[in-house]
Amino acid sequence: MDFRDLVYFRTIAELGHMGQAAERLFLTQPALTKAMQRLEESIEGKIFLREGRGIALTELGRVLLERSKVIEQMMNATHGELRGFARGEAGHIRFGCAPTLAKYYLPEIMRQLLDQSPGVTIDLETNVSGPLLKALREHRLDAVLTHVTGPIDGFHVTPVMDDEVAIVASWSHPLAAREVQVPDLTHYNWVLPTKSAILPWLQDLFHRHGCPAPKAQVKATSILYLPSLIGGTQLLSLLSTKNLKDDVTGQHLTEINVAGERLRRSFAFVCRDPASLSPATRLLFDIIRDSTAPRVDGMDQTNL
Repeated sequence: MDFRDLVYFRTIAELGHMGQAAERLFLTQPALTKAMQRLEESIEGKIFLREGRGIALTELGRVLLERSKVIEQMMNATHGELRGFARGEAGHIRFGCAPTLAKYYLPEIMRQLLDQSPGVTIDLETNVSGPLLKALREHRLDAVLTHVTGPIDGFHVTPVMDDEVAIVASWSHPLAAREVQVPDLTHYNWVLPTKSAILPWLQDLFHRHGCPAPKAQVKATSILYLPSLIGGTQLLSLLSTKNLKDDVTGQHLTEINVAGERLRRSFAFVCRDPASLSPATRLLFDIIRDSTAPRVDGMDQTNL
């Protein structure tokens, strides 16, 4: 399969017309038609259907279009990486990070990275695990540092730090400073993340005790930035216990002791294929690994 033919294919798919695509690509229509025949022969299937004066994609064509977008992103990233090396730069990193680590740990990690590789450039996305893993799967990120509760199909997972998630509320909440049972939680609404691996744990906790699912009155991409909202209401929420040690967050919030119920998970460095990591991304991983002390039980660690 010729990458140039894929570029031609995407132009035809965008315009829905062979003649217009030929004009945009500065090709003759017979030359463009031959390129598409060559592409169809390489994948052994039809990618276009005639539709009036234009053309439409077959089901195979639609699949190829989606894959071609991923291939183009990878080619562009590779080109940028190699061009950076040619200029003597350290490379480019597309990195995703969980909010908790972005706030408390990432600044020092980035400082070390910039000290060791002052020419590196970074695209940083801060989000919860669901969107970060989706971006990694779609090749929009090279690696992520996020929460995991176990192995993830299709990814290499290297735990770097233990973490626990607790149910939290304001210091003045009626459930604060005493041990409570799960049914006691059903009388209150919640601030919950929109997409996170911690939601199934909370739902399972309620289900195991025969309680209806928790009601989210407020949904947010990151709860970390809402301690004053939770602390000024009778809302409940979920938060890493690491955050409760922070002066600002700890001023507003305390853990609700629900018979010792906590979600135990890990912060982990996650990537698609360790062998495909650029030197810049491998350097970032080395710094993360050296800056944290792995204390993870029950999970296999992938050595990059």
